[in-house]
This record gives sequence, structure tokens and C-alpha cells, in this order.
Amino acid sequence: MPVLTQRPSVDGPEVPTHNNSGQPPGSQTPADDSSPPWGKLLAAGVLAAVIAAVVIIARSSSSDSDDTSEAEVTIRAVEAEQRDLIEYTNIDGTLQYANVSTVTAGTDGLVTEVVSDGQTLSRGDAAYEVNATPIVVFYGDIPFYRTMVEGTSGDDVLLLEQNLASLGYHTVEDEDGDVADAGFTVDGTFDAQTSEAVKRWQEDLGIAETGTVPPGDVIMVPGPSQASGVVVEIGSRVQAGSTIMTLNVSSTVDGFYSAHTGAINLEATSGDVVSGQVLYTVDDLPVTAVVTDVEFVRDLSIGVEDGDDVEVLEQMLADLGYDADGDLDVDEEFDDDTTRAIEDWEEDLQDNWDDQVVDGIVSLDQIVTVDNGTTIGAVTSHDGDTLATGTELFTFGSDTGSRIVSTAVDVADQALLAEGTEIDVEFPGGEIVTGTVTDLASSSTTDPLDPSADPKLAVEITLDSVPDSAEALNELDVEVRLVDNLAAGVTVVPASALVATADGGFAVEVASGNSTSYVAVDPGMFADGFVEVDGIEPGTAVVVPS
Repeated sequence: MPVLTQRPSVDGPEVPTHNNSGQPPGSQTPADDSSPPWGKLLAAGVLAAVIAAVVIIARSSSSDSDDTSEAEVTIRAVEAEQRDLIEYTNIDGTLQYANVSTVTAGTDGLVTEVVSDGQTLSRGDAAYEVNATPIVVFYGDIPFYRTMVEGTSGDDVLLLEQNLASLGYHTVEDEDGDVADAGFTVDGTFDAQTSEAVKRWQEDLGIAETGTVPPGDVIMVPGPSQASGVVVEIGSRVQAGSTIMTLNVSSTVDGFYSAHTGAINLEATSGDVVSGQVLYTVDDLPVTAVVTDVEFVRDLSIGVEDGDDVEVLEQMLADLGYDADGDLDVDEEFDDDTTRAIEDWEEDLQDNWDDQVVDGIVSLDQIVTVDNGTTIGAVTSHDGDTLATGTELFTFGSDTGSRIVSTAVDVADQALLAEGTEIDVEFPGGEIVTGTVTDLASSSTTDPLDPSADPKLAVEITLDSVPDSAEALNELDVEVRLVDNLAAGVTVVPASALVATADGGFAVEVASGNSTSYVAVDPGMFADGFVEVDGIEPGTAVVVPS
């Protein structure tokens, strides 16, 4: 009876076949009749492995007769496809955070509390304590380099005020427990109200209420961060400047603060802020965003001195379409055409907010300046709340901190990692993430422990994302995949489908209908379990041997 050979299941159609020869091209049937009547198939080498492709045509025979019959064999076939084949060389790399801050002690003393590795620190959290004084995390990009007292001003004071406002210290509670305006403004000037806000913060920290802020009491980072490499413990003695830990910045956060006082409702809750957009209302009156770096410090009406603020206002009105007659000149002069454009704009606002006055005057109560590129992130205020000037309305910034891969490449291979090149990074779990080379060192270094080693160039690769398994890790060893060879748009088959013939050639077994035949092919590049072949077209069904 016939012998049925079932091959392992792989992707592709199941084809019952009869193959009358069972031999690839160029193979020869042995002269010795006692040898099995099968065609000889030689193994094809695939990378470092040897894959044997053997096709068996079984025959049955009886002891009483030399008659034989062909066996029906069930096979599996896959289609040849067109794709790119790439050969890689892997080099070692290290995944880490792009933004890493080193925390150093601001004063001499004894460590009385410290966080552990991996702990996330947000605005207002204490990273450690020295002599029972908490050292607190604030958000910003300028370190506190001086003691801030009443009368000082500058960008560091502005950051201090923004952080105090975000933590809620810009307001006070009245006798009824309601929030009341304390006269605090986020303006970069350390005044009496700023000092009182500092005292309220210091009271909550449980430290002396001095109303001043020395530089060593605050750690400035761009956003929420993870503690890493903590090198001290409770009881350690530190000196000013000694390393405490590093902070890996996991996201960058900035805040937008109200320039007005009253019952505030946000009208825009997501997306990019654009000029002319009503950003929020105060006591049911609209406040319009003006995206600019020009400072608005005065009300604008007919008769004011020429200025950049007038030109920015006129440009906004023109962009919004309030120049139907084409008479509005976008310049620094506030003239009658400017007044008419403002009145048209105010009339449209009045359609939605009844209390909007139409007078051709733009007061500071009607507008708020916004930096270019501001995108509304997390809304931190509540509609209808009576808020003080300086209240944080929403945060904006990047959702996640950048992750980079640091590696090094031989000087001879630097063209493979030129800046701007997209490169694949392989993670321990097999995940592949594509990154972009963002920095290639201009000078080489040599391993000091191996002076004979080839000089290398440091490389930085920025990743947009990492696998979930790597999200919580501060560092991780990865592999950077350098492209050695590329065969673009070639016809490929699984490498296991390729067989070598006795005459030194190569073939694949092609399935067509209920039969198969061998077709000679010329193999090319091997990669990823596939082989490039010339001699068949994409879509050809080829047998995949077991």
C-alpha cells in the first residue's frame, strides 16, 4: 500500500502531489539497484547552520513482486516573495536617559533621610535631607545659584515663583477657609508677597520660616525624575559639592499661569495654543491668547505711542480676518483702522460673551501672552474656581523623556553612523526599535586598558520609544545593528527551501497543481532565514521541507 508522508505544518497551502522523478536537476539515480530509489539531495549552507533539504518519494513493494507504486506525499508550500534582505553586524550599546542630572550636596552635614534607587521624584518632593533639612525638587532649567531675598529679581526668581504657585503657595485661606488672593504675582521679582509664599512653603516643610531661599535647599530638574546611583545612606557625612545621586528625567514639564484674578474657566483644554484663541474666561469675560515673545505691559488704544505690541496686535487681527477692506496696516502705529478692526473683533466676542464691551480698546484684562509652541497638556485648574493671579492653569511639555543609546564605532565605520542615520537597536527580549543618530564624536578615543585597540568614535542614538520591558530601567545593555549588506527588492524564499544538486547547482521544488518539479535557481544573499534567488518569480509556490 502507498506510504503517506506528512510534513510539519508551516504557512502555505497543503498540496498532495505525485512526483515521477523525485530528483532535482542534475542528480543521478545510483547504479546499484539495492540502494534506495531516491534522488540525491545535498545540503545548502545557511549562515553558520547547515540545513538539509530532503524530498522523499516513497514507493511500496511486495515480497512476491518487483512491482512498485508511487506514494502520494502531502507537502506544504510557501510563496516566494519580494523583499529587502539585510546583513547586520551588531555592536554593544547602553540604553540610558538623555537628560541626567547629577545631584551634589549644597552644604556640609549629616544625611538624615534619602530616597532609594528607582524612586520617582515630582515637584515638591524631598530627594534627601541634610541635618533634618529637606532638599526639595523643583521644575526648571536654571539652577538656584544664589540666595534669593526680598529685592532680588531674575529668571531664577521667576522659576521659584512658578514652582511656589504650582504647589499652591500663591494663595492664602481666609477666616472661612476659602482661598483668597494674596497679591502674589509670577513676575520674576522677589517682593514681600513672594517672601510670604516662601514662608508658607517652609512652614509645611517644618523648617525655619526665613522667607529666603538659599541655593542648596532646592534641586532643579526639567520634570519628574527617577533616582539612580544613590551613593549615600542615612548617617553619611557629606561636604558641599559631593555627589549624592543622579536623577534620570522621565518627562519635561512646564506650567502656564493665570495673569488674572477671578472665577476662571478654561475654554481651550487641549492642542496647540494659537493667537486669537480664547484661552480662558475670567468672571465670564474672554481672555484671548497672543502668541508672541513681545511683552504687553499697557492698554492699547488710539493715541498710544508706537510700539512692537501694537504691531503684534494688528498682525493677530489681520490673521483673524478683521481687515475686510484691506485698510489695516500692520505696523507699530495704532490708528483709526486699528480701532475699527478691534471693534469688529470685540463684536464677534460679544456674540458669545454678553458682557464683552465693544470700545476699540485692548486692555491687559482682555489678553494673555503665550510662548510660541505652547501645547496644553494636563489641566490643573477647575472650572468656576476663584483663582488668584499666578495660579497654574495647565502644564505643557514633552510626554516622556528621551532615551538614548550610547555606543562607539570604529573610525573606519563612521559612515555607517553619520548624524541623521536611522538605525535599529535590538533589546534583550528580541524587540527591535528604530532610532536616529543624533551625535557622532569628531575626535576618537582609545581604550586605556588596551592601547593596541582600534580608535573609536562615541555615538549617541536617540529613541522615540522603548519596549515596555525597558521602561522602568535606568540602564540596559542593547545591541546596535549596523547594516553590512543590503539586497533591495529581491525575490526570496525560506532558506530551507533551497537544495543543492549533484552537479553543483541549486534548485527549489516548485508546486504546481497536483505535481512538483525542480527549478534551477541562482542563490544570492542569506539573511533572517531567507535566501535571495534568481530563476523564479515572486508568488511561485515552493516546497518547504521538514
